[in-house]
Amino acid sequence: MLLCLSHQVYANDSAGDKEEDRLEDDGLEWQLSIGAFYVDMVLPELIGADNSPAPPTLRADIKLQYKNFYLVTYSGDFFGGSDLGYQFIQEEEWGLDIIYGNYQLPFTETGYFDTNDPVVKELKGIKDRDPDQSLGVAYYRAVGDYLAVAELVYDVFGDTNGWVFHLEATRNFELRNWDLWLNFGANYYSSNFNNYFYGVTEEERNDYLTPYEPGSGMSAFVQAQLSYPIAENWEFSAGMSFLVGSSEAKESPLLESNHARVLFTGVKYVF
Repeated sequence: MLLCLSHQVYANDSAGDKEEDRLEDDGLEWQLSIGAFYVDMVLPELIGADNSPAPPTLRADIKLQYKNFYLVTYSGDFFGGSDLGYQFIQEEEWGLDIIYGNYQLPFTETGYFDTNDPVVKELKGIKDRDPDQSLGVAYYRAVGDYLAVAELVYDVFGDTNGWVFHLEATRNFELRNWDLWLNFGANYYSSNFNNYFYGVTEEERNDYLTPYEPGSGMSAFVQAQLSYPIAENWEFSAGMSFLVGSSEAKESPLLESNHARVLFTGVKYVF
């Protein structure tokens, strides 16, 4: 299941990012936002682990673009993550980017988060699931009022030896002073990619885990974000994100559920 949900390329901002970016004389565009958020997050349940973290309430996001290169981070919205890419082709109705990113949350025998936590007995002895380091292409095109995106990436620098196909559609709505951003899509994971994260080898067998090889898998997601300007440079933001994976993940001995959600609300200051 895709947890570091992919966001559209830098050239197409979400509703929460309507503010103009800073443009320096040397061609560098940047935007920084810092906010305080309440976040309620539930991740797919790793057996025996803490799957409902208490995320930090202070979040910082940044957008950088220099010529055709861009970096966008998302710490306060949904599952977080970042986009690093290069705008290879830019036309009026479509474009093609070269992109790099992570498409799955890592975990170890201590769970999703702090590796200094005690070992979870149900996960004891498993190999570290390191994040993928995927490189590929993103094709985007305007389809009516929607922006459609298709991404195909391969884990070039990681250990999964697998690939991911990601498809999504996004639409922005303006409701008086409110901005509504709607995003939905699906993902397909190759057998190698899915097996790296959710498979169990004979060497990892314990009292709770038996060998398992899931094969390829899919997931679907929907996201929404609502933003409202409350003062100069200040913005209220609230949103939700839901994701559900296919049965191949849920049937893994490592997982007790195949769904995830995030609800958040807060205010941010945009520089």
